[in-house]
Amino acid sequence: MSQLITNWPCEQAFVEEVPAAVVWGGPSIAGMEQEWQKDKPVEALARQLASLDYEIDRAETDIAEFADSQQAAEKDRKLTLLFTGVITQLNEQRQKAHGGIIRYADGQAKRANQLSDELDEMVRLQDDNSAEAQQRLAMMQQEMEIKQRMFDERESFIQHLCTRPRLIEEKLGILARTIAYYLE
Repeated sequence: MSQLITNWPCEQAFVEEVPAAVVWGGPSIAGMEQEWQKDKPVEALARQLASLDYEIDRAETDIAEFADSQQAAEKDRKLTLLFTGVITQLNEQRQKAHGGIIRYADGQAKRANQLSDELDEMVRLQDDNSAEAQQRLAMMQQEMEIKQRMFDERESFIQHLCTRPRLIEEKLGILARTIAYYLE
């Protein structure tokens, strides 16, 4: 999704992914993007922490237990690997959320164009006094009320969808700070 995004409907600026440096004050994660998956305990905890249904209140305990179980010489590296796994997965979740929001907004834009075309036709039909035109106009007016209501409901849902990337960012910030707390 690295192309220019022109149809972003959210108030929050579109940022494709959260750079590690924005939320992480620990060691560099450069080169660790694939390595975290090779360490099974790190991978398991990273997946658990990043899962959609993970209760963030458990993070402190889960990360503390993980940090305490590490050998001193490996602790910072393992915690950095853990953060790498968490940011990788949460950025993937953000990208999926972005894709869904953009598809939803594109669908709304198409529906808006269809409604506009139908309104134009209704204006033309108002000028046609034939019984056939007036019958079609009456039918279109009834349909338009329903379509407009559905459009408005979908439009209001966009702002709800827009909260998803922000919530993922907040979760990433909490997890990054919690993991960094245990660095030596």
